[in-house]
Amino acid sequence: MQAILELVLTTQTAVSRTDDPFGTKIGIFARLLGCRHKRFTRPITVSNSSYRACLDCGARRKFDTQNFKTSRAFYYPPSIKLEHD
Repeated sequence: MQAILELVLTTQTAVSRTDDPFGTKIGIFARLLGCRHKRFTRPITVSNSSYRACLDCGARRKFDTQNFKTSRAFYYPPSIKLEHD
């Protein structure tokens, strides 16, 4: 849980990130052979988009705050470029 929250904080302060908190959609083979996504965070909202993240691998699912429902598709977190001083 701590690692996921640190990733969220890092992403929020990163340079050159898009306004969309979703990266690449996870394919069928990764879903079948990868993480089972059993444990999720509470809904997180960034730039007017809400999602829930898997506590084991970090995959994200869109979350509808109006209906309190999670979508079926999983997305990898977006790549970020950090600014180094």
